[in-house]
Amino acid sequence: MTLRSIVAVLAVMFAIPLVAQAEDAGSCPEWFPDLDFDCSREARPDGVVPPTSMPYYFEDPFITTEISTHLLWHDFPWDSVFRGGEIWVLAVQARLAITDRLAFIATKDGYAWLNPGKHSQIRKDQGLFDLAAGFKYALIRDEESGFTLTPALRFVIPSGTKDVLAGYGRGAIIPSASAALPLGPLNTIGSFGAYQPFDTSRESAYLFYNLHVSTPLLKVLVPFAELNGTTWTRSGSGRNLIGTKSFGPVSLSTAQTVLHGAGVTANRSFEGADAVNLGSARVAGNTLMTLALGGRIPITKQASLAGYYEFPVTRREDIFEQRIGVNAVYEF
Repeated sequence: MTLRSIVAVLAVMFAIPLVAQAEDAGSCPEWFPDLDFDCSREARPDGVVPPTSMPYYFEDPFITTEISTHLLWHDFPWDSVFRGGEIWVLAVQARLAITDRLAFIATKDGYAWLNPGKHSQIRKDQGLFDLAAGFKYALIRDEESGFTLTPALRFVIPSGTKDVLAGYGRGAIIPSASAALPLGPLNTIGSFGAYQPFDTSRESAYLFYNLHVSTPLLKVLVPFAELNGTTWTRSGSGRNLIGTKSFGPVSLSTAQTVLHGAGVTANRSFEGADAVNLGSARVAGNTLMTLALGGRIPITKQASLAGYYEFPVTRREDIFEQRIGVNAVYEF
């Protein structure tokens, strides 16, 4: 996508809501409706909860103003250069409804604590993840059927710390679309998007796709299941450096081949799942799919708390052994 195309998309996203507001104007202000406490706008239908797993990419199709905090524990497989071990991530997302159809979204940030297994050559470290933000616009909102379709466009800033395998490349764009549709007692949300780096030698390109299914139980618990997939469409060069205990910085390709110990699969190329983009070689055509099972508890009308357990359902695990996540959301 060229710079001219990006500017055109943003111009349309801003222009359409200005025209639509003439039809949708009601008791709430046209601009920043959720910041007016007299506005009783229902941004999300009753009983529908936001998706929770794969938080950096699985975007809600509803236009909300909210703060969302994620705490993740991610467990690495033994047969990887991490030789087991874990990473903890604390992230905060922000969404701001500019109108009732257009929102600014800041969906990726976070601080990570990387702790590989004691037999791994990868160093224990901590640091920041990259930043990603952009806009989404509710293109279709059918109150009769409950169908909502919302495209989004986000930009990635490579501001992360290389000590936690972030900050490679020159950034990326993330075009995506998400949709919601009630099916009887079930609420479904799906999304599809792409990660397209500006420097394809330093970062890999991939598609991501998600499905959320939930149903409220007596308004005290909303159990959900979420299926998340990633398919890499273009490999990086594997030249990004990764820190080791005994050898100093080595290329990612070297770490993936030389640093494996006895009994570990040789030439195991891996990517950073949904957390970081490593620019790994020989990953194009690979697919990783995971299933998250959990529940969300409404605390008040505006606040909720969710937890889930996520695990791979494909033969390929990449660096995804298992994950536990906790999410707290406050909507204005």
